[in-house]
Amino acid sequence: MTLDNIDKKILNLLQDDATLPLKTIAEQVGTSPATAQRRILALSTEKVIEKTVAIVNPIKVAKPLLVMVFVKMVQSNSPMQHRFERLMAAHPKVMSCYEISGDDDFVLIVANQDMQDYHRFVRQMLTYENNVANFNSQFVMNSVKSGHKISLDTE
Repeated sequence: MTLDNIDKKILNLLQDDATLPLKTIAEQVGTSPATAQRRILALSTEKVIEKTVAIVNPIKVAKPLLVMVFVKMVQSNSPMQHRFERLMAAHPKVMSCYEISGDDDFVLIVANQDMQDYHRFVRQMLTYENNVANFNSQFVMNSVKSGHKISLDTE
């Protein structure tokens, strides 16, 4: 799917606020509400829009301890690595899991109630049995910017 300026404008608007009424979106991109709706449906069908979610403040839901965990696997590109990926994808504490280049194999972002909660996660998930050779925990001290928006240039 090739994105034109209207598609990009729609995507920028929805990334800022996915609850905008169709009428507002249409007015801001210069189309009719029906055209905006068809384009949003096409963007969703083509998986340009993967999902629509609510972003929750971790402090307000008692998960203030955010940890970036850099993980080195025992074996890369193995069935054990794929098992680890499935475990991380399914774990409710893991907000994000990225396979990365460099010295480490993965970086995780994990939301926890407190240090004891994170310690339980470590003991359960970051073990040799789960193909983890070692890991390094970096604790988020302050959130300067957090988001998923991919800003799209329009003409």
